Amino acid sequence: MRDDDKRSDRRVPVKTPASVEVNNKTLTGECCDLSAHGVLLILPERLDVGTHFDVIVRAAGSTADLRATGIVVRVDDAGDSGYEHGCKLIDVS
Repeated sequence: MRDDDKRSDRRVPVKTPASVEVNNKTLTGECCDLSAHGVLLILPERLDVGTHFDVIVRAAGSTADLRATGIVVRVDDAGDSGYEHGCKLIDVS
């Protein structure tokens, strides 16, 4: 974690598949990092800040997937990879 990072939760870098359900559509992307209250997703389409979504993160080496509801708090262009979405997790199951 950087010294200027104001997050209270430690981020864990991961590279694992993720599926996002939003507006009756499924987007397949990648989860780049996780924390207790957030997730960084790379998706092929840009979601607007404030968009609510459901996500399933495939846990490598585990039979249990992370399922959560989140909200997009920031979006950046990730070049050929699509769009980087910084998201707050609202409900995790």
